[in-house]
Amino acid sequence: MPFRPGFARRDTGADQISSPRQYELRDALKSDDDHVRVQETNADAEYSGTDFTYNDQQDMHRMGKKQELRRNFRFTSILGFVAIAMGTWEVVLSATAAGLTNGGTGGMIWMFVGSFFCFGSIVLSLAEMSSMAPTAGGQYHWASEFAPRSHQKFISYISGWLSTLSWQCGTCSGMFLLGVEIQGLVAINNPTYSPQPWQGYLFVILMVSIGLLLNTWGAKRLPLIEGIILVFHIFGFAAVLVVLWVLSPKNTAHEVFFNFKNNGGWQSIGLGMLVGQVTSIYGLIGSDGAAHMAEETKEASIMIPRCMYWSYLLNGMMGFVMLITYCFCLTDIEGALNSVSGFPFIHVFQTGTGSNAGANGLAAIIIILGIAGATSFFASTSRQTFAFARDKGLPGYKWIGAVHPKLLIPLNAILVTYAFTILLSLINLGSTVAFNAIISLQLLALMTTYAISIGCLVLKRLRHESLPKSRFTLGPLGLPLNVFAFLYSCFAIIFVCFPVALPVEAASMNWAIVMFAGVLVIAGVYYVVYARHVYEGPVVFVQDRAREDGL
Repeated sequence: MPFRPGFARRDTGADQISSPRQYELRDALKSDDDHVRVQETNADAEYSGTDFTYNDQQDMHRMGKKQELRRNFRFTSILGFVAIAMGTWEVVLSATAAGLTNGGTGGMIWMFVGSFFCFGSIVLSLAEMSSMAPTAGGQYHWASEFAPRSHQKFISYISGWLSTLSWQCGTCSGMFLLGVEIQGLVAINNPTYSPQPWQGYLFVILMVSIGLLLNTWGAKRLPLIEGIILVFHIFGFAAVLVVLWVLSPKNTAHEVFFNFKNNGGWQSIGLGMLVGQVTSIYGLIGSDGAAHMAEETKEASIMIPRCMYWSYLLNGMMGFVMLITYCFCLTDIEGALNSVSGFPFIHVFQTGTGSNAGANGLAAIIIILGIAGATSFFASTSRQTFAFARDKGLPGYKWIGAVHPKLLIPLNAILVTYAFTILLSLINLGSTVAFNAIISLQLLALMTTYAISIGCLVLKRLRHESLPKSRFTLGPLGLPLNVFAFLYSCFAIIFVCFPVALPVEAASMNWAIVMFAGVLVIAGVYYVVYARHVYEGPVVFVQDRAREDGL
């Protein structure tokens, strides 16, 4: 019988209870439908102000963390949250320029298939680690627990900076993409309109302000909103699909699946396709956003990994179907790439429906879902930033790592994310090329954190060292999947740094690697000057708690 990744039942018997407080929680849980509300008190601030289950309490206790955030996400709401944050089918439509240039329709389709299966190993590896340690810290926390003892502190610190960088850049790029899409719609409806960078910047401010509002005033309602948007995510997909298949002119199957382009000037089509895989990877990232919401999800050690792989499968299948549909309807690649809107998918909507009104309606679906996705990304970004600040990894960590006592959200980290997006978007006023590098920077930093955390897990497994108990396990497939995920992460990192086309000039260079190196220099200087004196890494809290419990 073939092995399938699955969930292990966690024993909640008396043999695992290590403190009188746990006995009280166990009795309360048994008498109150498996969850308990613990009010904020001075006597036991570790369990203040939130609903949580017994297993959640066990996980937070083992990791030595205080439960400060409100756990109001369940499976459906967190699935909607991550599915919208990934937004694969929406991204497949919105960000295809690099793929069409380097690969054409055939290249995009086959690279998406390859990327989906390869990236799936990363998702499964992250899902298993999220079950071992369900924390908002994500990759930097896992690196801290699994890295060799002598290097845990610095490896975790660098991973934390890169994770913060990638998520902050991801939020910024998502908001900017929405602003430019709105400008594209204005351009097709008003032939005299000439898009200006400052106008796009104002749209960014509008988009990120909506995200701020939903993540603060609407924080309590966010799970409900995500559940509703999940339905819209599915029905919006169906609406766009049906309209394009019914109304749009079509390419032949041979033109779709075997039309390969090498317009980037690379030595071969194969190399061009590898450069163009950035389009596929950009549409597949985001499932680890669930991990950063772990401290706001009930039964996180089972719900987070389950949500990660189900959202990945759901979005991957929808993205693949939409990509094939899009390629069948993309009858004029050159015209789409040179569209006045700046987006090939808007050109396809125009030619498919035969009117600007039809294109406006379909594009409106993409923009509404894009706002929801950017808001979800905003939330995950602020939680990751909060967690790293809580562990004293960022400047101003005391302020950034604070939780609002009434809202029970990391308000200051949310404000930092808001300000970062507004400031980083100023780059576009001076150079669109420089801003586009932010997307590559996001992928470069994120794939590096995957490689670091999974690499540490591989090393720990090769040394046959014990791992934390988890309710989701890869079993005997764990090591080979982890090794493949690590190698694929390193492979993808190389091509994320490539420019879109040759020859390369200062104006067309992919500046991501330069910005990446700059952030590492800043992180290194801060570490030498200050952080090494205060940052110890999450594993220290785990070890301290284990000593307290006599383990």
